[in-house]
Amino acid sequence: MNKSLIVNIGWLLAVAAAFIVGMSRGTTEARRATATEYVNGLTSLRNGELSGSDSAADRSKRRSGLANADRQMSEIENLFGSVATAAGGLEALVNQAMKDPNPLNRRLAFARLLESLTPENAESVRTQLVALGAEGDQWRDFCYAWGALSGKAAVDLAMNSRERDLADTMTGWAAANPTEAMALLQNLPEEINGQRDELTASVIAGISHKDRAMATDMIAKLAAEGYGRANQLMDIVARQALRTDGPEAAAVWADSLPNGTLKVAAMDRIADAYSRKDPVAAANWAQSQAAEPYAARTIEQIGRRWAEQDPVSAVGWLENLPAGNGQISGLRSAFGDWEDRDPAAASQHLMAMPQSPQRDSAISGFSMGYAWQNPQAAITWAQDISDPTLRQTTLTRAGEAYLRTDPVAGQAWLQSSGLPAETQQQIINSSTRR
Repeated sequence: MNKSLIVNIGWLLAVAAAFIVGMSRGTTEARRATATEYVNGLTSLRNGELSGSDSAADRSKRRSGLANADRQMSEIENLFGSVATAAGGLEALVNQAMKDPNPLNRRLAFARLLESLTPENAESVRTQLVALGAEGDQWRDFCYAWGALSGKAAVDLAMNSRERDLADTMTGWAAANPTEAMALLQNLPEEINGQRDELTASVIAGISHKDRAMATDMIAKLAAEGYGRANQLMDIVARQALRTDGPEAAAVWADSLPNGTLKVAAMDRIADAYSRKDPVAAANWAQSQAAEPYAARTIEQIGRRWAEQDPVSAVGWLENLPAGNGQISGLRSAFGDWEDRDPAAASQHLMAMPQSPQRDSAISGFSMGYAWQNPQAAITWAQDISDPTLRQTTLTRAGEAYLRTDPVAGQAWLQSSGLPAETQQQIINSSTRR
């Protein structure tokens, strides 16, 4: 035995003794201090002080010891009792993850169970989880981990199982090995070809967890091939960008996409989240693109969300944008919210607006929303819309609300409204159906 090994063994015995003495003292502070000393000792050994002849198994045991030392410091376990470890067997972990009455202990046990999964034991664990009725997030997370670890073997089993596990298993496989998962997707067995859309979404989701650029490229390829749900796939990637990077960075990513429907889908998702967090910053992001057709939905969403907090500022921003569908739709949405908060202020603003498509749209949004509070006033405003098509559409919606809130007065107005008989019947039919 060489001198270095003797020194290291002596050090290991010393820190272990310190750990045992500390744990016997009984207080949380003493346990934490001595456990920290033990962890520091193991860390220095792991970093190379032991002989280079250590086996992989020895290193694995030391990592397990380090993890267990950390777990002994858990305040949750001090409060609610110990949580099983892999050393006690996977069956104990499964049972506690499923049966422990304390939700925190269940989550901790399940997390440790996932840490302990291997391609060799995953199928056995799956059998136990099925027997105990695993469902919800636990079942989805297990299937994801199983797919990541076992790949096609897990997917083949999931294809023939009675449980709903194939989609999540595919997502895990795609996150770990996107090329193989995509290859299977392109050559689906006939018996599951009816699940192609669901599995395509699963694979794109998994790839986006690992490589957003690859997921985006694959969606663009599918769109070029005529795949009808490419926009929904881009929404999945945009959600992942928001989760990972936050709205500011996700907006930069969306800007980098080629103009077209895929960019619209990404911007729609990001605009909603961004404007909820910081409508002013979201407005600044979208303003430079306001005249572009692909940004119309983005402008509308930001205007609506901002109006929920500050309708005066939102409307002011919208009025100063370049004319276009985004501005018009945004004003309709913003006034539809403003009438709910302060109908008098909204009415005053409408009266000050010059005749224009923007004013018509703003009146339409105000009237449709206000009809449920004051249908007579809403109808009066709707009659001031210059565009005949929009005026009739708005009167129809306001009339439906009038007939539902006050059928007698609403019917009397309808008969004297001057609307075409067909439109009157449409209003009656719609209010009856609802």
